[in-house]
Amino acid sequence: MGITYESAGVHTDIAEKTLERFKAHLKTRPKNPNLLSGIGPFASCFSLKSVLTEMTDPLLVTSCDGVGTKSMLALEWNTLDGLGQDLVAMNVNDLLCVGALPLVFLDYFACGKLIEDQLLTLLKSIQAGCELAGCTLAGGETAEMPGLYRENDFDLGGFTVGVVDRAHVLGGSRIQTGDTLLAIESSGLHSNGYSLVRKVIRKYDITPDDPCPFENISWRELFLKPTHIYVRSVKSVLNQVSGLAHITGEGIPGNLPRILPPHTQAELSIAACPLPPLFSWLQEKTALSREEMYQTFNCGIGMVAVVPAAQRAHVQSHIQNAGLRCWEIGQVIPSAETEPSVQWKP
Repeated sequence: MGITYESAGVHTDIAEKTLERFKAHLKTRPKNPNLLSGIGPFASCFSLKSVLTEMTDPLLVTSCDGVGTKSMLALEWNTLDGLGQDLVAMNVNDLLCVGALPLVFLDYFACGKLIEDQLLTLLKSIQAGCELAGCTLAGGETAEMPGLYRENDFDLGGFTVGVVDRAHVLGGSRIQTGDTLLAIESSGLHSNGYSLVRKVIRKYDITPDDPCPFENISWRELFLKPTHIYVRSVKSVLNQVSGLAHITGEGIPGNLPRILPPHTQAELSIAACPLPPLFSWLQEKTALSREEMYQTFNCGIGMVAVVPAAQRAHVQSHIQNAGLRCWEIGQVIPSAETEPSVQWKP
């Protein structure tokens, strides 16, 4: 008997069947007329004609990110339907940080063994995330690679493209000393710190459907809560914002300085940044210092908006009216050092 692709562990018929089921699902979802070709062709075409009519110097903005080891916990607990929102969020929230709105999204799914319902669940959740972000799922890649991945393992990657007028790019010289720093709440852990979280779960033998002692939800709901997508909440006030920092890996100290100009510093109030119950619990279980917590997790703050003082009240009110808690945590101050940094005060 000869050696076939299927005997080597690759099942192209499963991929094709899953995509046909997903195409049927897409027919029930809203369509973007700018997407000229969708799932199926070698590459997708998206019309920019209507998008660019009011821009004088349009810039394409790109982002690439994944969901990290959160996918391992989701797989272990058989709860995959939030990962699509996580994947979209990690990418489109980064686009927002330069003032761009997402247009299209692409996904990459790689696994050791293709499981039809698993892939379909992930694709549907990615589509749902795109709808929340106001962008279009334009295509992607499914790769079954036995030997490179263990049979039940998979990895997710995402790619998004957006556009912004050069005059409206956020960050850098737009940020001035005296600007206010507003925190925008996270939905929880988002998609960072899960290598440590999974160790805590194993050490304390946490069962997914047991109730969480400090929130009226299960551990499954708490740890696998999807990442906030901030597009709808902030897009209407982007022209009143000087900068946005997406608080991901390395927390506020690792992300906020990335958008500040030289010779400035973010002065943050410790009192204005208390640890929410989840993060207080994690600090207790890990014995991390307060400094280490803020360098590892978002600690309840998913975005930091840098806003001119005159616009603070309007921006804060708009975000709160969109359903997200938003509060002042500090200001931008001058610094003798060239490299921007974060300084904590009581």
